[in-house]
Amino acid sequence: MAGFILKRCLLMIPTLLGVTVIVFLMLQIVPGDPVNSLLSPDATEEDRQRIEQELGLDKSLVVQYFSWIGNTLQGDFGRSIIKQLAVNDLLFDALGNTFILAFGAAVFAFSLSLIIGVYSAYHPKSWIASLGNIIGLTGVSIPNFWAALILIGIFSVMLGWLPSAGMKGIGGGGISDTITHLILPAIAVGMTTLGVMTRMIRSSVVDLLQKDFIITLQAKGAGTFIILMHVLKNCTPTILTVAGLQVGYLIGGSVLVETVFSWPGVGQLIYQGISQRDFPIIQAGVLVISILFVLINLIVDILHAVVDPRIRQA
Repeated sequence: MAGFILKRCLLMIPTLLGVTVIVFLMLQIVPGDPVNSLLSPDATEEDRQRIEQELGLDKSLVVQYFSWIGNTLQGDFGRSIIKQLAVNDLLFDALGNTFILAFGAAVFAFSLSLIIGVYSAYHPKSWIASLGNIIGLTGVSIPNFWAALILIGIFSVMLGWLPSAGMKGIGGGGISDTITHLILPAIAVGMTTLGVMTRMIRSSVVDLLQKDFIITLQAKGAGTFIILMHVLKNCTPTILTVAGLQVGYLIGGSVLVETVFSWPGVGQLIYQGISQRDFPIIQAGVLVISILFVLINLIVDILHAVVDPRIRQA
């Protein structure tokens, strides 16, 4: 098991290095110059050169890249060009809020997909099975930012049941206030995951219910609960694999949803960085999300190996 974990950890290194190269080079070809946002209308060429020197933009791309990597490995993401604050402080405050949103979306999507998926497999002609089909098609068809706008229009504008923006009400609030603000963005972020997981769980359970060992258990008079436990145990590796990818999506795929709901997370921070050409924030935000995605998949691989020992030999 230790060898399996070590092998997976070593595979993370080239993946993350590739991410850093792609992020750095992509920002170099993006239109716009962050220096322009810091210059006054009557700035001279000397002023531009001075700011470029302060930001290290006067050096070659190779020197800039290795300087950034060196600082990043020491835990220093630099300073925001626009806000003139440490990126570490901005990023990790926002990261906590993104975790809250991702957790709420995961609870909504995984619990509901498990219930609907299993029930639809056992009762394929029920109205819940039809609902599962609708949810599956809707979840994978509608972009999450469009779902966010629909939810705001219905539950905030028309019905006035839930707030449409922010993480807390005016003057702040307790946990209940945060949960109230969390409901709509969590549903919007989790819609795609709900659709994917519902379809996957239903198809996996339907396939397993036709296996010989399940038919044998039924012939021996095993109860529904016992059969369900056997089905879920054999579904677990597949569920873990898909769920791991979806957790990464929940963390990294909520950029537009956080922007629509004004949720103060990493997604909104990256969006603001892109609109302001604030390169240090964009680089740090994308890199941290990439690291989280890779770590989540590492954890899923380990759990997969624990559940199915054959994976360790692969």
